Amino acid sequence: MTKEIKSTKTTTILIVTLLGIVLGIVYAGAAHYGLILGIFLTLGVGYQAGYPLGTMGKMMETGIKKAFIVLFIMSLIGILSALWMYSGTIPAMMLLGFKYLTKMNFLLAVFLITGGISLVLGTSIGTITTVGIPLLEIGKTLGLPLPMVVGAIISGAYIGDRTSPMSSSANLIAAVTESKLMGMLKEMLKTMAPVLVICISAYYIMGSGYGAQATVDLRVEEIKTLMNSHFIIEWYSLIPPAMILLLAVIKVPILYCMIAGVISSIGLITFTQLTSLGKLYQVMIKGYYPENPQIMELLSGGGLLSMKNVIIIIVASTALNGLMESMGMLQPLMDRYLKGIKNTGHLIYKTTLLSLLMVVATCNQSLAIIIPSRFLKDEYNRRRISTKKLGRTIADSGVVTVSLVPWNVNAIAITSILGVSTIKYFPYALLCFLLPISTVLWGYWESRKEKQDYNYQKHKKSQAGI
Repeated sequence: MTKEIKSTKTTTILIVTLLGIVLGIVYAGAAHYGLILGIFLTLGVGYQAGYPLGTMGKMMETGIKKAFIVLFIMSLIGILSALWMYSGTIPAMMLLGFKYLTKMNFLLAVFLITGGISLVLGTSIGTITTVGIPLLEIGKTLGLPLPMVVGAIISGAYIGDRTSPMSSSANLIAAVTESKLMGMLKEMLKTMAPVLVICISAYYIMGSGYGAQATVDLRVEEIKTLMNSHFIIEWYSLIPPAMILLLAVIKVPILYCMIAGVISSIGLITFTQLTSLGKLYQVMIKGYYPENPQIMELLSGGGLLSMKNVIIIIVASTALNGLMESMGMLQPLMDRYLKGIKNTGHLIYKTTLLSLLMVVATCNQSLAIIIPSRFLKDEYNRRRISTKKLGRTIADSGVVTVSLVPWNVNAIAITSILGVSTIKYFPYALLCFLLPISTVLWGYWESRKEKQDYNYQKHKKSQAGI
């Protein structure tokens, strides 16, 4: 016979787990050690409460199974990123974006180019490392304040991290909230639209007055020469991403879109390059690492192994959540946290707050997605609020703000890549701090609209004598 587990024990496990995550990141560069510690602590508490080890093993298995599709998608994203570098797809997208540098306000072009490429790549860090570095070099030559340029790069890069069907973050949110990906991405446009207008206007105003077009043209030509000397770049280089986006638009499940992207990328490499199966396999598993140091600086990484830390975190966190959820450990804490919620707007505010807390406390983007999603999904269902709104809210808070917390893994990576501290670029990363505000305001506006509609229907019925 099992006993009820006291909420004090659950709170202690969560605090120790969070502390383990922070220490793991600081001393070992990995968050999963804290999660594994949390699993063992939860198993110990569960065993004391009378749960057999076999039963608890099945609880963990149930939790992991819920994320199986997203684990497969994560693996495909890692493989795709390496194939796209090797095939010339990413160089083709870079050159396409750089063409517009010669025709418009530089700072606005930085935001739009990084935004466009991130929508195709689906990764903020990948976008920053490919186009962010050369854009920063050009901005430095033009005399723009570096924090301003970095802020525009980051704002654009996180558009794709949040909104692209290729994004591992977006796919993870869809999986844990049990929402359809394309429907959730459409929902995200509601809060993104006003923020995009503000960002475009602000970057245009901030970028006015900085010229030196000849300098931009020179650097772009240098990059073009470098890329064309090492890659075969033609119109067909863009077929793989175009195919994925087309299939996603016609509502083909994202898993099949990714598989089609991998197959078309392999076909492109086979068609354009004389490469062995061994080399192709190596790139898919270990990533793309060119011998030329100039190319290496702009394009390297990816592969299945590049996703190992994210995959381990998802497995460990969903196993821990499966344990705690099945043993009823989380519900008392969530009842306390959700107590007094009055309407949709208030729930969205609480969701944003919890997601931001996870960004600050866990230093990890995946956990800032998984924990709020698992905790709050049932509450959204109970109130008959679409889980697409839950996904939108977490994307607007837990995904984009990771770049703004100096000790978060993403912010540390950005600082190391671009050489500008988080505190300095924070005021210019407009999209990242405006989206949480937008999502809260939109939530309260939706609540007000719901109330007005309810009162209107009530008044209409009273007039009809119902």
